[in-house]
Amino acid sequence: MPACSRPAADFTPEQLRFPPAAGFTVRADFRGGEVSSDLGALLLAAVDRRIGLIDRLTDAIVDTRHPSYITHPMRDLLTQRVFQIASADTARLPDRLRV
Repeated sequence: MPACSRPAADFTPEQLRFPPAAGFTVRADFRGGEVSSDLGALLLAAVDRRIGLIDRLTDAIVDTRHPSYITHPMRDLLTQRVFQIASADTARLPDRLRV
């Protein structure tokens, strides 16, 4: 019976392969390179497109600002705030949502 060799306890594979998703090859590697932490935001954006959360929030809030003073639409302000909170990006959270 051949001996089974186990990887060392501190072994990290160079690459993990996952089953194809939507016809794309999915791999994860641990070399660093161009690292992004935007996956959570991408997933949240996909969910938002599907369920319309930001649109429903925008419709539910009455915007009492004077039109001549509006730089950013309410939808943009809500999108920024929701994505910041969801990504736990507390370092860049504004002190309050300015409306």
